[in-house]
Amino acid sequence: MVNGSDKWSRWSVLILFAVCLFAVDAQGDPAEEQRAQHGLKWKRTPKLVSRWVEEMSLATPFPEYPRPQLVRDEWLNLNGPWDFLGEGPQPPELPSKFTEQALVPSATQAVTSCLAKEWTRGWYRKKIEIPAAWQDKKVLLHFEAVGGAATVYFNGRELGKNTGTFKRFSFELPEITAGKPHEIVVHFDDTDPRIPRGKPDHVSGLWQTVWLEPVPADHIRSFQQTPDIDAETLSLDVELGDATGSLNLVAIARADGRTMAEASGPAGETLVLKLDEPRLWSPEDPFLYDLVLELRRGDATVDRVESYFGMRKISTGEVDGVPRILLNNEVYYQAGLLDQGTWPDSYYTPPSDKCLKWEIETAKDLGFNVLRKHVKIEASRWYYWCDKLGMLVWQDLPSQMYFNGRDFESDEDKQFARDDLDAMIEQYYNHPSIVSWVIFNETWGQFDPREMTIRAKRLDTSRLINATSHVWPNEHGRRRYTADYYDEHCYERHLHFYDYNVHLPAVFGEFGGIAYKVEGNTEEHENYRGYGPHAKSAQDLLDQYKKLVVQAARLRDSQHVCAIIYTELTDFYHEINGFITFDREVVKVDADELRKINMLFRDPSQR
Repeated sequence: MVNGSDKWSRWSVLILFAVCLFAVDAQGDPAEEQRAQHGLKWKRTPKLVSRWVEEMSLATPFPEYPRPQLVRDEWLNLNGPWDFLGEGPQPPELPSKFTEQALVPSATQAVTSCLAKEWTRGWYRKKIEIPAAWQDKKVLLHFEAVGGAATVYFNGRELGKNTGTFKRFSFELPEITAGKPHEIVVHFDDTDPRIPRGKPDHVSGLWQTVWLEPVPADHIRSFQQTPDIDAETLSLDVELGDATGSLNLVAIARADGRTMAEASGPAGETLVLKLDEPRLWSPEDPFLYDLVLELRRGDATVDRVESYFGMRKISTGEVDGVPRILLNNEVYYQAGLLDQGTWPDSYYTPPSDKCLKWEIETAKDLGFNVLRKHVKIEASRWYYWCDKLGMLVWQDLPSQMYFNGRDFESDEDKQFARDDLDAMIEQYYNHPSIVSWVIFNETWGQFDPREMTIRAKRLDTSRLINATSHVWPNEHGRRRYTADYYDEHCYERHLHFYDYNVHLPAVFGEFGGIAYKVEGNTEEHENYRGYGPHAKSAQDLLDQYKKLVVQAARLRDSQHVCAIIYTELTDFYHEINGFITFDREVVKVDADELRKINMLFRDPSQR
């Protein structure tokens, strides 16, 4: 971690790193040589080089298990070089040749994809061999996410389609033969403007991990776990894939290698684990229990998966007549950061798993206890690190930016967002770190907030629902639907609500946005952006931020303020209001000082 006062020493390191990364010397660049071995080469030098981006030069980038809440021993990572063709024929016609190679996972527009061009349509191809041990098993092909709409082929046969930039989806591979070459072909199409994407116009191609997994004929497909700290139980609802005959499920909870609870019952019924005096999960003590699920037929174990869970409760309630947000039945004040999840060279795909962990650890070290993941859904490993390290998450639904200021022409237009809401909650339901779903940001693609809130509540009663981050009047002067807490954005230097007149916990879903540019670690732009006056120095940035936090602390009692989300964690292209530079090389302020400032809001005794 580097503070603003150390930036010159970091600058010298950056120069050395840049020379090592891009200079052509007698020995050559190891990362470039590794890419070349696989026919890959960056098309251009990025303006900024992200920390850890060299790890995307590996033969298999992101080697970590991609689905940490449902783990099996056997799997095969398909990340790395794939054959690529931009545009080409339209399905069902398949390409006769592929002209380039691309790195997966990485969006086409990212430098790290080795394409560095925004292809809104195109094709990927990967030739594989199935391990001999998998011959008699079902083999599932998993895509953690593909930008736009995807059509997947195996040995020239269409397996199926998926629409949605952030959805995980899978297909069973037919007629596999171990040791024989097989071919996976993927067509992506990111031209439909109704597909929710968040801020970017496009996120195209295979931008998250692709992998294979062998499973038995009868297997555990997914499960939902719901903690109840008041009853001291964990409820488990397990979905099976192609189950036949009489099957039973066994669930075992462990802590430090010791069995803490066990439950069993017929497949299809809810299992309930009873935990006496459970250790509760919180940012201060992110304790996770280990979980084992076994599918049995008689005494034989048919399938086995490993997972984890946290015992925590998020709710609202009145304390001394004041509405508050509660964590584990106690008032809990949240000081957080807006997190855009974008990098200068790798775009929407982080450069490595280390980067995900480092960002969350750094945010905690700066005194923050919540991240609002802004109109983007991350890969599962980001939420895993939030679970493990102890970081609360407000998860935004990616918005349909095409409809920002436009009218929806049909119910089919809205269905894209409904489908993404369903998929988001189902896919990330089990993460204890997620405490709120944020459906709409401001007016970005907003429609029927009450109906969407009811839909979210039907899917998840265990979390808070924020219908709209930044509530404001519609054209008839009525307030938009607010759901479980009231949320406004205020970028003025006098922190206040514009029209707070409801008896609900109140939050500033965005505030601050103080710009401060660090030379050498900032994207080149004609118009650098913050929200209000720029800070003149790192200390000025701290001083301005402290004034805002002191105001928020005063509003805790007068206007029920329970949470503040500062804009933002890192710089974002021309937005230079992050506490960390866009390349993740410089933390702009002193961590100890910032942590003390945040405690002024988080701890009411700090006055």
